[in-house]
Formats: sequence, structure tokens, C-alpha cells
Amino acid sequence: MNGDSMKRLAALCTLLAAVIAGTLVSVNPAYARSQPECESYTYVKNQAGYDVAAPIGKYGVLPCSLLWGDGGPGTVALQWALNDCYLKPAGKKLLSDDGSFGELTFNALKFAQSKEGISSDGQFGPQSRASLKFPALTGGTNTCARLGKPIV
Repeated sequence: MNGDSMKRLAALCTLLAAVIAGTLVSVNPAYARSQPECESYTYVKNQAGYDVAAPIGKYGVLPCSLLWGDGGPGTVALQWALNDCYLKPAGKKLLSDDGSFGELTFNALKFAQSKEGISSDGQFGPQSRASLKFPALTGGTNTCARLGKPIV
């Protein structure tokens, strides 16, 4: 092998190692995270006094976001909302509340966003949090409600 062949082989090996290590990522600005991940959920009192289960960030930080590939209790809370407030009433197949934000959760979120007349991008962020309905307890009865402005 000559010097050029060796350099090409070394470059190819470096590229292959980077791909295997997962260090190469295709960047899509539409899916860039603008807020911290919603890592948990809590019950928040909305303006009507209902306890509403909603995703929150680490240590209760708001706003927070959820994107394809995220996982955990924050995603579970979103899946509950999508199931109870959008998919079940529409007679659609329910999501598994597995805490994994994949294709089914992405498509269900886009469906819910379109029902609420907001940008249907499949990302959960401040606009979705303000517009979507979440499971709520109202006098012992389960229903769906928007968070609205939090009560302090």
C-alpha cells in the first residue's frame, strides 16, 4: 500500500469507529431541544381547582420538553394524557404507558396537537403543555383538563 492508500484506510477506520461509537449524529434543527427534558410528573392544581397530572423537569423545573428518544416518568405522564384525553375518546389504539417516546407516542402527540389546533410537530414543549388536556381528578371522577395558569 502506498501513503495515500494508508491515509484513506486510516480515515475510513476513524469514520467507522466514530459511527460505531455513536459520536456522529445527524442534526435536525426541528428536533433540537429548546427546554430541559421532562423527567418526572406531578399533580398541579389548575384554575378550576382540579389536580392535573402533568410532566415536569428535574427538580420541578418548567418549562420542559419531550422528544423522540426520551424516556421515563415524564413520558409516562404524557402517554397517560394522550391515552385518556385523545386516543380513547377517538376510538384509537391506546399507547403502552412504558415511558418510551418512540414512533407511536410521536404520532399520538401529533394527533393530539392537531386536535388542539397547535403546531403538529410531535414535540412536547411549552405550547403543548399549555394547550393539551391532561388527566384530572374532579371530585373523585377522572376527566381531562388543561393546566391553564398555575395557582400559587
